Amino acid sequence: MSSSEHISVTEACEFLGVSPDTFRRIVRDLNLPTVSDPTDARVKLYSRASILALRQRPLAIPTRHRVITLSNNKGGVSKTTSAISLAAEAAADGFKVLLIDSAPQASATVSLLDDPNWNLESDQGILLSWLKGDAPFQELIKPIRYRNYQLDLIPSSPKNDQIDRANPLEAVPALREFFESWHDSPYDYIFIDTDPSFGTLVSMAQVGSHFVICPVQADVLSVDGTIQLTRQLQRARNLTKSQFPSLLGFFLSRFDSRRRVCKEALDTLKAAYPDAVFESVIPDNVRLTESPGQKAPINLTAPDSKGAHAYKALWKEVRERVERAVAPNAASA
Repeated sequence: MSSSEHISVTEACEFLGVSPDTFRRIVRDLNLPTVSDPTDARVKLYSRASILALRQRPLAIPTRHRVITLSNNKGGVSKTTSAISLAAEAAADGFKVLLIDSAPQASATVSLLDDPNWNLESDQGILLSWLKGDAPFQELIKPIRYRNYQLDLIPSSPKNDQIDRANPLEAVPALREFFESWHDSPYDYIFIDTDPSFGTLVSMAQVGSHFVICPVQADVLSVDGTIQLTRQLQRARNLTKSQFPSLLGFFLSRFDSRRRVCKEALDTLKAAYPDAVFESVIPDNVRLTESPGQKAPINLTAPDSKGAHAYKALWKEVRERVERAVAPNAASA
């Protein structure tokens, strides 16, 4: 029996981005047929075509905003650069965009916020102050106006790491509960930058998201580590008892087409996740490393650079995947 024609329960759950309980309900409701694995009759397989058809069914998002988290437990994979660049591309496209810097390193904040009055060591105006009940969520938002668009930012500080020491039962669902009740949200897209860990803070961001994007550094060892993220997203879906957070996809960063290891990493990633790899790759580009010093995204500091063009192409793919995934008219526009 061809493995390309059939798919296991575990693979189906990862592909659809649902928990095993949700998958069992789908199978029961739709009465999907199974076949036995020829190597182990106890294992049931499903038609890959039928699972693909389920993936193409739109997801229902009842809010105007679509929340996307950039996440990877490995550092140095361009999470912050990607969160800033994708948020900036969405804003340049005319969408109302909020970027949340949840990472205690506050790299996105330092890269964008040019405010001499901002105190990086303050616990005011960051997620921690909102979680403690010291400030309404909307008061955390700082508008940053560029010549071509506006990008709203919730800054961070090292004190956000106190969230990892908070009660997970209270902290983890907090963003999700707020986003679901934020009926007058002005945003089309909310992007969340996270730190390289699997702590409470990252779980809070993932559970609060509709989609997760994983940047992967272009080497084979980094690709091998992606299984940890897929397992954490599965645990998050078990908590939400829904199809969210759904894995929107992986993309390679710091890619150099002249290096064989980069090509091997791309082949390995596509083999492991054939339906979840973006075509766009982000090159190892000096202009990308320079843009934080200019306190602006790459599409403003070096719009003709290879890095800017790569993120523009990636944003196009991200937008198309989100729009394909979301049910028409599910959210008020």
